[in-house]
Amino acid sequence: MIDTETTSPDGLYFTRATLRTGSADLRPLLDTLLSGGEPSRDTTHRLLWTLMPEAMQAEGKPVGETGDRAAFLWARAPDRDGRPAWYVLGPAPRATAAFFDIDTKPWAPALAVGDRLGFSLSVHATVDRMHAPEQGRAGRHRVDVVMDAIHRAEQAGQTEARAALRRTAGAEALAEWWRSQGERNGFDADATELVNYGMEPLGRRRKGARGPTEIGVGQLTGTLTVTDPDAFARKLAIGFGRAKAFGHGLLLLRRLG
Repeated sequence: MIDTETTSPDGLYFTRATLRTGSADLRPLLDTLLSGGEPSRDTTHRLLWTLMPEAMQAEGKPVGETGDRAAFLWARAPDRDGRPAWYVLGPAPRATAAFFDIDTKPWAPALAVGDRLGFSLSVHATVDRMHAPEQGRAGRHRVDVVMDAIHRAEQAGQTEARAALRRTAGAEALAEWWRSQGERNGFDADATELVNYGMEPLGRRRKGARGPTEIGVGQLTGTLTVTDPDAFARKLAIGFGRAKAFGHGLLLLRRLG
């Protein structure tokens, strides 16, 4: 993450958490926690909740945590030594953590107009569409940006396979979504690459559903230029897109040159 000042005006902290795989207390649970080599996003979210302050845990998760709001943002990425780690943006973590070794500091990004930054982002990007005009507001729904672009391309008569449409119409739609985020939130999207797009299970099953709910997730990398440091910092603090509780929306940044 980029350099920070010594205090955070929002009371936020940026924390690196590393799972204590060598802990005797944790070792009996590793096979369950690390199914497939790493915890599921739902399991990771629950584990990271153990870092939150006791008062916050007692209060419980905020309403709508799976949508635009989340108690904290998190992302999985290697640390400087290449070891797997989770990065968390949220309240100051508890002084003792049962499952993690932690390194934390107040989050107050030192940003200026013209700063050029490299970024990486896992995001569930959505757009508001009207599906049933006769229902008024109730007829509007949030839909995945890439799937929306694919459907529109198919309705326009394009006959390419969906995998090809993801690489063309879907990638273009997601890049446009990211540019629009910059216009509203204090940065110019200089270069954007869609590294991967796929469906991910949330790990929870809605009532009456046959299987776990899935969402479309894009992995973006690229560069940006800061145009409004205050607006950009405000957006960084709340994250991008939806499904933030499940490890999407935290923008990881690095300074260029």
